Amino acid sequence: MDKRDFIKTAGTVSALAFLHPLKALASTDFNGANKKVLILGGRGFLGPTIVEAFLKSGYEVTLLNRGKTNTHLFQQLPLILCDREQENKQGLKAIDKKYKDTYWDIVVDTWQKSPKAVSDFLEEFKGQFGHYHYISTVSVYDKWDGKFIEEAEPLNPLPKFPTTISEEFRYAIRKTFAEEAIRERISNFTIYRSHGMKSIRVNRPGNPDSEPFWPVRFYQGGEILLPKVEHHHMQVTDVPSLVNFMVHCSASKIYGSYNVAGQPTPFKDYVSSLIHATTMPEKMHWIDGDFLIENGITPYQIMPLWRSRPQGAYYFNVQKAVKAGLINRPMVEMISDQLTGYKRRYPKNDIRFGEMVDGQQIKYYSAKKEADVIKKWLSKAR
Repeated sequence: MDKRDFIKTAGTVSALAFLHPLKALASTDFNGANKKVLILGGRGFLGPTIVEAFLKSGYEVTLLNRGKTNTHLFQQLPLILCDREQENKQGLKAIDKKYKDTYWDIVVDTWQKSPKAVSDFLEEFKGQFGHYHYISTVSVYDKWDGKFIEEAEPLNPLPKFPTTISEEFRYAIRKTFAEEAIRERISNFTIYRSHGMKSIRVNRPGNPDSEPFWPVRFYQGGEILLPKVEHHHMQVTDVPSLVNFMVHCSASKIYGSYNVAGQPTPFKDYVSSLIHATTMPEKMHWIDGDFLIENGITPYQIMPLWRSRPQGAYYFNVQKAVKAGLINRPMVEMISDQLTGYKRRYPKNDIRFGEMVDGQQIKYYSAKKEADVIKKWLSKAR
């Protein structure tokens, strides 16, 4: 299908609507003067976006981390050296008393490892902060078999809370444990249950597994295969939109738990946004989902942002967050930001999905695999 024809015939909620800018929360006059923010982390993944948003709003920002990730960032900011994975002289208990005696108007925690590190922080800094923000995940929900899952849905059943940092649990259980620890200890919190965070990533070149597949694939152009599945929707979280909502919740003292993501978006509309952001590709092949699976291109790890069966679809209701002030940026802006980060990391546009690079198997599927599947599909169509 030619891209011009596709734009004319994309799904019922046209992604062209994403081209019309919405009023960004970042433009709101949030006065953070003389207010102290302690950001746990701050230099990896969504951390830099959080730091920049609070600085822009006039807050005094201090970081707490190991001092090992992206050390070139925010060197002008105060740094509390702490390894939350340690329960000895490098851990939370070793933090200088002056920091524990400081009153922090806001604490932002993105921790995703041992939930005991979350409970330990809340104990060590008890009574010393005004508003605690925690980045969680929709993975805390027990069941994902419904549409428009709300915040009141049951969470994962849990075993006994860990007694040491070293106890291991899968990601969803770690986050559920952390939420439990927060609710049991404080009431002045906001929890953000995100779904598939997307935007500029602060990654080193050479770590292509975390690059945004679809924006990069469209940017590289050529002939591209796409999954043809009826009623195929996807839902992601734009990091700057989430962070702007966090700053808004800080200024407005909004507490509670919120699903934070964009509205469910037809995949064809997402493709339309990709076309507008990249002006690529020239030729698209919509290939039956079952055919893709038969030929080794399966959902999630091999081809992201699609599901092989529409009956397996799930959506998360974000209306509570929207009513509280969440404003999602246009999809095209999010994709453009992802590409900006990619171009900075790979100025030669030479990432090789699905291939062996320096002894590492990179995720997704290779250009050769894609071409072979397209050829088989076209042969079958004849």
